[in-house]
Amino acid sequence: MTWAQEEPENMGAWRFIHHRLRDGLDKRLTLNVVARAESASPATGSSRVHEQETQELIDRALDIRA
Repeated sequence: MTWAQEEPENMGAWRFIHHRLRDGLDKRLTLNVVARAESASPATGSSRVHEQETQELIDRALDIRA
């Protein structure tokens, strides 16, 4: 099972929800997160870098291998 969010891992819903999801999962399942790296800012300040990171998040969330 994968939780995906556009925000950095230390922001968004992940910090709130991951314990609740993990505790409710069947023990045979694993919980993974796909998110931007932890950061003090939700964006890089460069639209080009932001778009590239967003595409990488989508690819990882959908497990697309280049």
